[in-house]
Amino acid sequence: MQNPNYLAVTDAQNSYTLPANSLTDRVVLISGATGGIGTTLSKACATAGATVVLAGRKLKKLEKLYDVLDGMGPAQPAMVVLEQDKAGPAEYVEIADMLQKEFGRIDALVHASADLGTPTHQISIEQAEWARVMNVNLTSARLLSLYCLPLLSQSTLGSLTFMLDYKPTAYWGAYGVSKQALQGFMHMLADEYDTQLDEQGLHPLLAINGYDPGPMRTQLRRNSFPGELEAETEPPDQRMGPLLSLMMRTDRSLTGAALAFDAQS
Repeated sequence: MQNPNYLAVTDAQNSYTLPANSLTDRVVLISGATGGIGTTLSKACATAGATVVLAGRKLKKLEKLYDVLDGMGPAQPAMVVLEQDKAGPAEYVEIADMLQKEFGRIDALVHASADLGTPTHQISIEQAEWARVMNVNLTSARLLSLYCLPLLSQSTLGSLTFMLDYKPTAYWGAYGVSKQALQGFMHMLADEYDTQLDEQGLHPLLAINGYDPGPMRTQLRRNSFPGELEAETEPPDQRMGPLLSLMMRTDRSLTGAALAFDAQS
């Protein structure tokens, strides 16, 4: 099912790749960095020269990805352990303070964290699972965004991007509800900030958008559809174009938009 509120993706956005050195001296914070699309995005940004700040729940996974990224580009990566299932405002304040001291700004923040929970009837979901999924998929994205807004505002090309997934139908449980709410939060936040313009007064100071990459060959997808063959879905690196285009703000005026990968382009 296609979300009627999705904006049509251009051929250029669908096929966009990062030019060499295009992220030199840029700081990119990725939550859920060790997931399928988070890992792919981290590698792409590091190769393009960014200082990639990896945020995730598991230290060992972060360390493994850190080792992979170290040496891929000229900048040394950083990592932050963030237990999104239970972290409160104090943890997000601490992260924002650390980023301010270390880097002074963030140029891009991408929310790629996701907890599938149990795809089942709403009446069957235990409250503990509901709270965990909402914390990871929605509350964490809200808190990290709000505490990092001052850092993003220090960038001349700031972008805040939410990974979306349109699942309003039966049996998608807490995950489906959280993703609906996440898109609503994205639109509201973008609407609240779209009057803050850059120094020239021509474009939004901060671009706040969302992207739905569609079905991909990731662990979350395998957990959702265990009987699906690998060949039935594309790997995340084939779905990166619109996300990278939003990060790089190829359309400087674009904010408050929800894009979806167009397999027909």
